[in-house]
Amino acid sequence: MITLTPGANCAISDANVTFVLASQDPTAWDRAGVTLIPVDEKRQPTGTAALLASPEPWNSWHESGSNVGCKLNLDQLPANTTRLLVMVYTYGAAAPMEFLRNLELTIDSAINMNLSLQSMGDAALIIAEFYRRETQWKVRSLCEGSAYGLSAFGRRIGLNVDDRHPSQAGNGQSGGGRNGNDRCTSATGTGFAVSTQHIMTCAHVIKDMTSYRIRSLTGSYELDFVMSDEANDLALLRVIGNIDLTPVVFKEGPSISLGESVVAVGYPLSNLTGGSVAVTQGGISALTGLRADASVLQFTAPIQPGSSGSPLFDMSGQVTGMVTSAIPDAQNMNFAVKSCLAISFLEAAQLSPLRSQTRPAKVAHELVRDVQPSLWLIEARA
Repeated sequence: MITLTPGANCAISDANVTFVLASQDPTAWDRAGVTLIPVDEKRQPTGTAALLASPEPWNSWHESGSNVGCKLNLDQLPANTTRLLVMVYTYGAAAPMEFLRNLELTIDSAINMNLSLQSMGDAALIIAEFYRRETQWKVRSLCEGSAYGLSAFGRRIGLNVDDRHPSQAGNGQSGGGRNGNDRCTSATGTGFAVSTQHIMTCAHVIKDMTSYRIRSLTGSYELDFVMSDEANDLALLRVIGNIDLTPVVFKEGPSISLGESVVAVGYPLSNLTGGSVAVTQGGISALTGLRADASVLQFTAPIQPGSSGSPLFDMSGQVTGMVTSAIPDAQNMNFAVKSCLAISFLEAAQLSPLRSQTRPAKVAHELVRDVQPSLWLIEARA
């Protein structure tokens, strides 16, 4: 038996390969999935991902207890495929993969890889790749994480992959403020005015939706889609009709400091609360996200489904970020895309958001009173 450490590789004897993926957790494959993604030398997709619930013509899956097995024919992969990525992921990116503890991959009863997932904060992981060198197929052990899960990894390489649990994948349910039934799919979130006619929210709130509406105590208005940046989870919408929105003011100049107090204001759990504004307070706990992601801040103000798109204010009422995601099983481990990226996104849309370097600090209730006219409940529908 050959044991490969991360980065090591060896040749395989035949293009017809059988592998078994074993976990120490007997319920592992109720919460996590496996997929195979065919790509070229530049890691551009060459075909559809083979999910555990939906094999492709070149592979077949089987499950036995805490083991997942696969038979595949590498010579039948889609044209131009030179690599096949083996990925493990948590369904819906709902939790980090550390609950799997350890994984063992055995190929043709001859090659073995052991991977410890203790303290693994990523929601998806490339554990191995099969690759071709001239006429010879080889396998390499890897440990490459994707902090925000399989779907996010797919978007990065240009592939649409549904990372929801198989029981949810066909019925329009995806969590995070989304609701589905047989006839329609809907989503709710928070948006805030960035000009007198434009609303910003998270791209994932309106993804796959075709109609959009904003609502607050002052009224309800239809929206048009303008543009989105799924990599940074940013989306821009324009109000239809004659209304002058009250835009927020973004923080300009030096970035927010570690430990600085922040306030999140939005519309979480609107179906339970009736669509009223909710306010939470906390502090900046890290200036980067998972795996040192410099595009986001980490903060401790509690958030709930529907908080996505909420502006994150410093105590002077300036926007320092936009709430995008949280790790469900962690204590107030929440993330907001930084204001500098939001400003660049708006400038790319030919907008000039309001900015200020210094403003006097306010007490929380004054801050909320001043910013509330800029906040709106987003209602989207497919």
